[in-house]
Amino acid sequence: MTKHIFLPLALTLAMASLLPACGADPLEEKEIALARKAATEGVLTTTQHYDFTQWLEIPDGYSLPTIGKGDTPTATYWASASNQGYTFLAQGKSDFPVTPLLIDGRAQGASIRTVKGAYFFGIGSNVVAGSLYTGSVDKRKLISSSLESSLFGQPYTSGVPEWLEFRYQYKSGETVIQGQNRRVELPATDKGSVSIVLYEITDDASYLNGLTLQSDPRIVAKGYTELEATPEGQWRELELRVAPVDAARYARIDFAARRYRLALVFASSYRGAEFIGALGSELRLQDVRIKDRVKSSN
Repeated sequence: MTKHIFLPLALTLAMASLLPACGADPLEEKEIALARKAATEGVLTTTQHYDFTQWLEIPDGYSLPTIGKGDTPTATYWASASNQGYTFLAQGKSDFPVTPLLIDGRAQGASIRTVKGAYFFGIGSNVVAGSLYTGSVDKRKLISSSLESSLFGQPYTSGVPEWLEFRYQYKSGETVIQGQNRRVELPATDKGSVSIVLYEITDDASYLNGLTLQSDPRIVAKGYTELEATPEGQWRELELRVAPVDAARYARIDFAARRYRLALVFASSYRGAEFIGALGSELRLQDVRIKDRVKSSN
């Protein structure tokens, strides 16, 4: 299976290296250049409100929320490694872990679900926790090192984020399992999770990933919460504070002298990075807003 997955990728990369010599389409070359730029620099926006009412079709068969200007099918502000990894299993658009939340036939938010996966010869998981985040996906690591395939964060220059506000519904699945090797049932209740992390971009321009999201030394401020089940049909509003990790570094934030990324991460199973979750868990999300620290008048 591994050979079947990587052979098309290897052929694609080999063909891409020959494009200049074969007289490639200038528009195609531009798309490739934009994708490469987005992978290193990210997608910049001044937007601080996300309502998830507009979605963009991705070439791999699923859709993602779009911020409009700056988004392209190959370089989006929002990303989902769980969707990208699920392209091998999905039979249709509605099968993916992250889909538009349809109300009266229109997208009115995001639905983030924990779905059934597959585990073969040490690869994959029987449970796939849905995740929607600002950033991108490193497709090369989806199979070999899935936690490192999520590249968290997009450039942030609006100000110092202090609060993350959002509306949500959460339903936990019936049985929590460990999805690798064996379907081990665990005596636990599933919960959703939300993270917001502001971190400094260093010289190597590397991203936080599933292994470093909460612990990287470049983190300046962050917030984290877990979401329990809500009464059916009821929406709740939550304010999550973005607290300084290091007070001195936080006070020295300087957007003129340094560069920063902001990662927003929403997951349907809070232990999804451990391949633990309950099938059927769902986080419904609307009206995400970032509020910056009020600047001193002095």
